[in-house]
This record gives sequence, structure tokens and C-alpha cells, in this order.
Amino acid sequence: MNTDIFVHYLDFKNSVPAASTLNEDGSYSIFINSRLNNEQQADGYIHELEHILQLDFENRDRCVDTLEYYAHKIG
Repeated sequence: MNTDIFVHYLDFKNSVPAASTLNEDGSYSIFINSRLNNEQQADGYIHELEHILQLDFENRDRCVDTLEYYAHKIG
């Protein structure tokens, strides 16, 4: 597993705190909403990092709603 994680700050123009993706080279990118305050950005980062550490991107057969349910229940 590639452990490279790149963090990008973007203006999402909405209230989504963060999003993440598995890149073609096996690294990950976490996109943080630049409109949010530091605490909200940190919470979003931690949430996305949990997805990466729990190998959610490798569990593509699972429904994203199910993954989010467990991420919020555990986190």
C-alpha cells in the first residue's frame, strides 16, 4: 500500500467538509473545503483519513452509504 497522502484546499462552494480519492499511482488525495473554519477542516481531514486507514477504497463492492454509516458510527 502506498502511504502517500496529498492534502489540497479547495473552495467547494458548499458545506461539504472534505472528500478523498485513491489516485492512479496508489497514493491518496484529501480535498479540504477552504471555506470552513480550522476545526471543521480538521474534522473533515480526520474523517477522510479514517476512510483511507480502514481501506474503504479497497472495499469497492460495499455501498458508499454503508461505508459512511460505519465511519460516522465509529468516528
